[in-house]
Amino acid sequence: MPRVPRNTTPRPPRQATPRYGIAEWFGKDMGTLTPEERQVFGALSVKQMEASVRSLPDAPPCPFLETLLPGARCNKRGGVCSIRKYAPGEDKAGVFVPGDKIVTTCPTRFVAEVEDGKSLFSWISEKMLDQPKPIIVKETPFLRKISDARLPMEAAHDEDVAEDVVEEEEAEKKAGRIDWLVVNPPSMQANELEWAAVETQALYFSGGKMITEFQAYAAAPTGILFPLGKRRPDYRSSGPKRLSPQLDVKVPVLQAWGKKVAIVIDKFFFDNMNKLDDVYIRGDERARRDNAAIVWFIVDYDDALRLRTAEIHYTTLDSSRRALNATEPLAKADFTNNLKGVINDPQRTNKVFKVSE
Repeated sequence: MPRVPRNTTPRPPRQATPRYGIAEWFGKDMGTLTPEERQVFGALSVKQMEASVRSLPDAPPCPFLETLLPGARCNKRGGVCSIRKYAPGEDKAGVFVPGDKIVTTCPTRFVAEVEDGKSLFSWISEKMLDQPKPIIVKETPFLRKISDARLPMEAAHDEDVAEDVVEEEEAEKKAGRIDWLVVNPPSMQANELEWAAVETQALYFSGGKMITEFQAYAAAPTGILFPLGKRRPDYRSSGPKRLSPQLDVKVPVLQAWGKKVAIVIDKFFFDNMNKLDDVYIRGDERARRDNAAIVWFIVDYDDALRLRTAEIHYTTLDSSRRALNATEPLAKADFTNNLKGVINDPQRTNKVFKVSE
């Protein structure tokens, strides 16, 4: 039988899929930076990431935090405020993916105008306290230690353990303070101070470290590059693992005090959650606020990368937990069919075992 000749037609090269790269850098839109500015930012970010101490004396001013504290500098190593998807262009260039959501990676990014002339905190205070001009307080201690935890001995010899300990300590610090408070000024003279807690939650990302991008931009003045590292927004680390435990700690206590919690997230984060069940949907906004323990304030980016109000949800702690979990159980029939399929699959001998007689 004659042999069938192999198809020698060359395959077209595989097109690279879009990747996440820097959207805003030290408060500036990547699309508006000059090649020389990108090189300066790249060199500064590399220097910050390679520094042995967490001091950022050379950081430029943060345009968002400056709205509250003139002269305030960026306090995030590397200075990446948000990330976005880029498609591959010519000569290693990165091209914006139209319609794709900007992902907030620095919580300070939320401290901005959300409508013309209206700040995030004015918006929240109007809805929570009926007060458009609140007093704003940053990072208020909420918990106090009753014992000191010692660094595990093995952390001194195991870098991975040490990194886990640092992450746990950072999570404890976060849970131990309230990000922001909005306070009603006239209530300063009253018997009961009126205020609401505000928690801002950005997204972590996993995959390629951002320093590869910093080094590429630091090498020479350049246009926007197609990202070198493969990375993705890590909703699981940001929502169920970080924000949900904080709510479990803070909301019951604040609810007992008669206070409410406002949570600020972006639209990308919100779209990755399960559905939030609002309280008393048929009631007016004041009735829903009065019966809610948590109020979610959702913001989104316009084409000029300005934050804008998107949605508000008045809800409970239980509903928030379910929404953050972003999972649901399989139907019993689906679970049973999947289980039978695994048991009957001869290729799954590494998972299915029979007791020998």
